[in-house]
Amino acid sequence: MQYCCYVSKVCRRCEKTRPIESFLKAGRELVSCAPCREYARANNHRNRRANPDKIRADNLWSFYRIRPQEYDARRAAQDYRCAICGRHESELKVRSRGRPRLDGTPNAEPFRLVVDHCHNSRQVRGLLCGACNMGLGAFQESPDALMAAARYLLAREGARTGASS
Repeated sequence: MQYCCYVSKVCRRCEKTRPIESFLKAGRELVSCAPCREYARANNHRNRRANPDKIRADNLWSFYRIRPQEYDARRAAQDYRCAICGRHESELKVRSRGRPRLDGTPNAEPFRLVVDHCHNSRQVRGLLCGACNMGLGAFQESPDALMAAARYLLAREGARTGASS
């Protein structure tokens, strides 16, 4: 294999630019750098299983690049309510997540408010209930499509209330 065209690469995990040698293992080019692979090995599934807070922190960082403290601060700033519909998180249904644990201990409490983020810029926009988050996804996060849906509903609501009088 020759890698004359480039000498560095961006790691998919840490998003740092590292020398190409950091991505090579047994003659194959990998998507993550050696430090990230070493970190993953040190924090393998067996070690993580015992610590739900570590799992939560790892998931928030790997998916949204925020720390648990930032998530908690956003929840408090939003008064523990969905940023769209305003429902309080205590009103939201909670379902158990994941497989039952081998040792019989309960799974970690799932998030009631989920992190809404822009899929292009990866910027966190706020915290939403699952229904509002799925609604945005169904409209492909398009403001134009959402406004068209709102106009549609308002027009039908006006026709329905006008017909009943």
